[in-house]
Amino acid sequence: MTHVPVPNWSRELERVPLLSAREAETFALLGAGWSNRRISARLQVTERTVKAHVARILAKLQVESRLQAGLVAQIYRRMYEGTVSREMVAG
Repeated sequence: MTHVPVPNWSRELERVPLLSAREAETFALLGAGWSNRRISARLQVTERTVKAHVARILAKLQVESRLQAGLVAQIYRRMYEGTVSREMVAG
């Protein structure tokens, strides 16, 4: 039986402060499982703009997918519950 290492995401979590305000909003919504279309409607930007935000988030966090970014966002939210606006991820 092979042991598969479980990522702890600590390096990625350390990079979260590198996100711009708009990227941080997108990051939080990714963590809530929102689609690009829904994020674009919420932030009142085009889906193309959301895709650009997501691409920058992936690059800044040095993760490979929006799923990984979403997992990091969920962990970040749980670690720093009071610093992420509940209004932003609700609705």
